[in-house]
Amino acid sequence: MRRGEVWRYQSISRARPVLVVSCDELNAANQPIVVDVTTHSPQGPAALLTVRVGDELGGYARCRTLSFADPARFAELLGTVPPATMEQVDMALRAALSL
Repeated sequence: MRRGEVWRYQSISRARPVLVVSCDELNAANQPIVVDVTTHSPQGPAALLTVRVGDELGGYARCRTLSFADPARFAELLGTVPPATMEQVDMALRAALSL
């Protein structure tokens, strides 16, 4: 897995799309960090930390749902977001984490 890729991730309870946001060095060491991707359009304050990644990739990256992911649970590569979209994700993560 690489930074900017959207994967179908098989969690314990269900499969869901996730966006890989960690650097490729962490990913190569099997320590990926992801944010959830949802089809639900953001509403209210949550919209400030949500980035549209496109319907074909699942809809919206929820940058407030940062979490470690088990590499064994990555099931299917759905696609890669464009660099401009990753810039928006980076800005949302910096805002969420006060970086």
